[in-house]
Amino acid sequence: MKRLVPLALLLAAGCASDPQLIDPKAVFDRYDWWDSHDQAWYTERIPFIETPDAQIDEIYYYRWEVLKTHLTYGSPETGYVFTEFIDRPSWSGTYGPISCPLGHQFSEARWMNDPRVIDEYARYWFDTPGAQPRRYSNWYASSLWGVHEVWGDDAWITAMLPYMERQYDGWMAENWDPGHRMFFKTGHDDGMEININSRQLTDNWVVEGYRPTLNSYLFGDLIAMSRTALLTGDSLRARTYAAEAESLKARVVEELWDERRQFFLHQFRHDHPPGIEALSLTYETGPQAGSDNGREAIGFVPWQFNLPDAEHAVAWQFLMDDDHFRAPFGPTTTSRTDPQFWIAETCCVWSGQSWPYATTQTLVAMANLLNNYEQSFVDAEDYAEVLQTYSRTHYKDGRPYIAESADPFTGSWFGSDKHNHSEHYLHSGYVDLVLNGLLGIRPQADGRLVINPLIPGNWDYFAVQGLRLHGHEVDVWWDRDGSRFGQGAGLRVRVDGQEVGSLGALGRIVVPLVRRTSAMDSERPHNLAVNNGRAFPAVSASYSSPQREEFYAVDGAIYYHEVPTNRWTTEGSPNAEDWLAVEFGATQVVDEIRLYFLDDGAGVMPPSSYRVELLVDGEWVPDFQEANPAGRRPTTVAIGGVEAAGVRAVFTHASDARTGLAEIEVWSPAGYTVRPATGDPANLALGAPVTVSWPEDADAGVLTDGIPGGFNYQFNRWLTRESPNTEDWARIDLRQSRTVSEVGVHLLGLLPRYAGRIDSTIAAPRAIRVETSPDGVAWSAVTGAEGFPERPVEMARHRVWFDPVEARYVRVVLEHAAPAWSGVAEIEVRAPIP
Repeated sequence: MKRLVPLALLLAAGCASDPQLIDPKAVFDRYDWWDSHDQAWYTERIPFIETPDAQIDEIYYYRWEVLKTHLTYGSPETGYVFTEFIDRPSWSGTYGPISCPLGHQFSEARWMNDPRVIDEYARYWFDTPGAQPRRYSNWYASSLWGVHEVWGDDAWITAMLPYMERQYDGWMAENWDPGHRMFFKTGHDDGMEININSRQLTDNWVVEGYRPTLNSYLFGDLIAMSRTALLTGDSLRARTYAAEAESLKARVVEELWDERRQFFLHQFRHDHPPGIEALSLTYETGPQAGSDNGREAIGFVPWQFNLPDAEHAVAWQFLMDDDHFRAPFGPTTTSRTDPQFWIAETCCVWSGQSWPYATTQTLVAMANLLNNYEQSFVDAEDYAEVLQTYSRTHYKDGRPYIAESADPFTGSWFGSDKHNHSEHYLHSGYVDLVLNGLLGIRPQADGRLVINPLIPGNWDYFAVQGLRLHGHEVDVWWDRDGSRFGQGAGLRVRVDGQEVGSLGALGRIVVPLVRRTSAMDSERPHNLAVNNGRAFPAVSASYSSPQREEFYAVDGAIYYHEVPTNRWTTEGSPNAEDWLAVEFGATQVVDEIRLYFLDDGAGVMPPSSYRVELLVDGEWVPDFQEANPAGRRPTTVAIGGVEAAGVRAVFTHASDARTGLAEIEVWSPAGYTVRPATGDPANLALGAPVTVSWPEDADAGVLTDGIPGGFNYQFNRWLTRESPNTEDWARIDLRQSRTVSEVGVHLLGLLPRYAGRIDSTIAAPRAIRVETSPDGVAWSAVTGAEGFPERPVEMARHRVWFDPVEARYVRVVLEHAAPAWSGVAEIEVRAPIP
């Protein structure tokens, strides 16, 4: 990847806007909630805005922080991805992404000046095993075309066509009904687990139907594929995809539009008791047969892809109606008049909650309606009102926040706001709604830049600074009388420092942008330190807090707040100096090291000084030393292409504090090919066969997969719940006789998000015993055993050191803390340190 040029250098070179409309430093100084203090990251990557609505401004910048928080480096092969939940639950794909919100995530990230991120995330879905691109409904190809509209990079989008086609072919194979000529999906796999259709059935999680969602998504994907094929010069393929899109559109209108209720509705695929008939729409048959209700926010989704015709715009009469979708913290997911309208006290019931995912879709659809259709049901004032309502929902205890769903009448996140789960949730959009919708920045793939703001009529100003569109830097501002920014009255557009268009009043401006050749750079550096379940790189430390172990420092995720947990700390260390080491298992070329120090203000703070050492020919060689590093931003050490087998950072703790890291990154030079690891893994149990005493059908392999599941992967674990035994065990087969002297057990415990539910019965065991065997039959307890911490602690790693012993089998025995049972996420077995 080409290095990003600091803004100061751009200014000096005359490439940035001059004079500035917005002072980035003033933006950072305005808010006290920043988790990351890496101002350079934002300054180099995001457009800055200023509007008369302080709440919109604040949430706009907060949502950039949410996007940054979820940006995760998975592996050198994959690169960057975005997660949905910070804790990477069991139903996510490799490294944590979930396909349901990928369209929203691409729409947000397309405005970021970092093409590498989107390119790697787009390829992730088909180049990384376990990515699950169709686990949930999504609009993959359409979202990539949206990226192209911002980038204008023909070479990139045409290179993505095979990925789009693989996704579409998968939908055809898995979800196409050739008899009905439509796609089917359950509401659950649309991300709407329990809804007014499924709640009419006994099994209220699973009901297949032909839904306005997936069918509209794939209409949009076909349009994107057609347009992309045309760029390749394949007009036949382009016409084929366009024809398929038109056929699918016709079926959506024929089957899902209800003229009586003037709305797009779910259509059942099968008969269901009590009395629901196949191919009937919501409430046409069954318990609510004949009802005038049945409207859900999914009925607005077709406009997200410009599918409906002009006469269908009548559906929008319901959005701003207090009897239907409008609410103080709405819109609601179901019309308020619906007989099944219900505000549940838990998540995943979409019968009334305010759902940011659907709110985002509704606002994107509404912006399309206002830009592309002639209608009289909603206007720009309505768009601004819905966005302002959505903005108002983004708070908890007076500070910016978002979780999975909110009460549409109180704004409370209660129900979805579960500890260590959906905090600062990335399942929706906001940045795109402000830039593309409210402020009307609508770049076109053909090189035109359309500006058509949807702002309230009483706004006297707004500004967007530092947009990166089609390879150009663009500023747009509205200043009614010229007094706000002092750079001319009216609506004005500046490209690469030159004003190219203006209007004396609010209106629509179209300006051409010169097309660029591809700026995508495939010669990228790689993070050599990241480890999400491999033998190497191996991370170790002189001391780790049991609940803040060193795994967190190399998991590819960077944020600093405590919930969800993502930090390595030396809290409790008796040492004045501690170290964290990363060994590669092979000699690699190291170009740069980045240390992301924690700074809690007390207790855990950046060290008073630190030094970096390189592992060269088996010896740790000092390379760099510095004092007084800052926290909550990268501390960068330039190494300059030195060959080393590992990196060690040594910290002298600050007075009355201990050191912690959110992450350590070790970067290779651009274009470097990472060498395969050849050393023996430090964890002898990695990938080893496992059997357990209870239950008989347990998937015990999770205990040796290299992923401490109780920490970032909440369901990747072994539970002994309902065991009749006072003790249970897990037996590791090392596959050959080895000398062992240490076992690490990653324990689970009461997870607050499930208090009162299944995991309220799980606690740390009363005691842990380690036994070994040469043959798996005769077992002996290890001698000289010492545990740390002294007693097992839930949600922590418990380490047991013992006299070295030769064995093929290692058994970890857990004495349950009755009446609770024990749970384990991972077991490690290590040899004596030479």
